[in-house]
Amino acid sequence: MKKKRRDEIGGPKLVWAAVLCLAAFPAAAQPSRGVEQSPRQAIREMFTGDEEAFKKHLTLDVQAKISEQQKGAGGGDLMQSIRSWKAASAQSLEGFETGTVLFSFNNTQEHERLEVHIDGEDLRGDENAMDLSFHAFRSGVERELPMILRLQLIWQRQQGIWRVSAVTVSASIPLGDPRILEKSWWSPPAVAPLFGATTVAPATSSAETSGRPRLPPARSLRLIGLAESLYAQKHPENGFTCSLAELVEIGKGFDSENGAYKFIDREFAGGTYNGYRFALSGCTGKIPRAFQVVAEPLNGKGRAYCSDQTHDLRASDDGSGTTCLASGKFVRQ
Repeated sequence: MKKKRRDEIGGPKLVWAAVLCLAAFPAAAQPSRGVEQSPRQAIREMFTGDEEAFKKHLTLDVQAKISEQQKGAGGGDLMQSIRSWKAASAQSLEGFETGTVLFSFNNTQEHERLEVHIDGEDLRGDENAMDLSFHAFRSGVERELPMILRLQLIWQRQQGIWRVSAVTVSASIPLGDPRILEKSWWSPPAVAPLFGATTVAPATSSAETSGRPRLPPARSLRLIGLAESLYAQKHPENGFTCSLAELVEIGKGFDSENGAYKFIDREFAGGTYNGYRFALSGCTGKIPRAFQVVAEPLNGKGRAYCSDQTHDLRASDDGSGTTCLASGKFVRQ
């Protein structure tokens, strides 16, 4: 079965990852002996068979160089990379013998799927040009990502076998779209498993990783307000959100003292940060057009702070968010 999908990939590294990952597909039926393979059958054998099947479809000069490397201490960097990707990606990949879809990378946990499509072939004697494109879907719906990447594989027939002689990569980047400045658009969290990533870095706050001091509550509320505005712009069908977790890493900012920073550190998703308890409320209606956010000291002593969709910041000296919302005094930001 195949699903029609379209994909734009988050950077050149992702292209090379996809090319290497093709080596992880489960074995497919091979053409009968005595029948010359097509370039499509050749690439399937190259990336679904064993190491020898992969090397078979490299040019004779490249094969000789690999053999030379494998005799030395290095062992051959290319083949080591292929073996690594095979081990990491075997469970997430699928190949197709016919149709537009050539290969697919599946992330069932996030309901995401990346497909490699054959857009066209140009066979001229002993040379073949195969055009490939990448297409991504989430829950069966095509996703728009920041970079459209395409590959062209040039095949040469040597001694009756199709061998890859060149790979051309082309990219289209929408520089006029402000979303290219958003990390979440370039690096969707669920993409990594599509390429066999088996480990995830431990969650750390941006303050910890960048060496920045922890933010005071007033500054934190200001950034939560900015994150809410960005969230509403990205999700007009949802309006504002009362879930701090949905605001985590939604955008970035920059200041002269601390440089680049994320609006909301991951730690905020738990509701506490830097000695304060944060809470969102007031997201009423089918599409909420308002919200309220409070920051209360965990020990109950000190100032409480609050804000809303107007981004005005207020405070109360009794440490109560309720008091702040009802009669808090305005604070200069």
